Amino acid sequence: MSKKISILLKMLVFPAAVMLVTGTLGSMTGAQAATQSGSKIEQLTQSMSYAEYQKRYEKYYGNFTAQMAENGNPADFLIDDGKDLANKVVGSKGKSCASCHGKDALKLKGAATTFPKYNAKLKGVMTLALQINTCLKNQMGAKPLKYESYDQLALTLYVKSLSNGMPIQVSIDGPAKPFYEKGKIAYYKRHGQLNFSCAICHVKYAGYKARSNLISNNKHHADHWPCYRLKWGKTGSLQRRFRGCMKNMRVKKPPFQSEELRNLELYLTYIDNGDRIQVPGMRM
Repeated sequence: MSKKISILLKMLVFPAAVMLVTGTLGSMTGAQAATQSGSKIEQLTQSMSYAEYQKRYEKYYGNFTAQMAENGNPADFLIDDGKDLANKVVGSKGKSCASCHGKDALKLKGAATTFPKYNAKLKGVMTLALQINTCLKNQMGAKPLKYESYDQLALTLYVKSLSNGMPIQVSIDGPAKPFYEKGKIAYYKRHGQLNFSCAICHVKYAGYKARSNLISNNKHHADHWPCYRLKWGKTGSLQRRFRGCMKNMRVKKPPFQSEELRNLELYLTYIDNGDRIQVPGMRM
């Protein structure tokens, strides 16, 4: 009797398992098809103004991150080390950043306000981090710094800090326009296993809570990076944040300074035009 019951249970369980697996694969195939077919890009309505979002942020979190950013930001140490790196002779040509840009590279004041920008030799978008590595390689005969390494972040952060308090003035005129549009497409297009887009969170639902986190508005996403993030316990770049979001969306992460990430950085930085650079920032 027990043997018959066992056989009957197996007969019932097997079809159910097949249905479960088939249903799962079917839903995955549908999501992949929507992604691969180049689904229509949604133009979503902004959930609220940045001013309203800021009120909500202060209600939930207070202003302690702003206070920490001004007084005791751990990323400040990177600025000091970045200054030393700017004066350090490296590479086969016996040069430092200061060789071209003056002591402490102070002639670079204001330079960061125009990045990212179109570069004719690159035939694409040049970010500040990529420009620094290009100079290290071509002008100094040095090995480019690994992206997200301490020295790479320190040097980039120092150079950008020279423009603190100055308004962002990124141009998307002329040859830069197609890359800006590509960045916008990447921002609004649904993709990945969850069929999500950047804009769903940061436009449609900005200011609302996802679990315990307040979803940020797409304004002021570029003016304070590189920044110290409490979740990471260290300093990181805007592109690292992009990749973190992509991981959450179940999207394959492109490498640092890939065309996709550079275009996305151009799009978001242009939104911040007129806002003043203030690095290093502090985020949750």
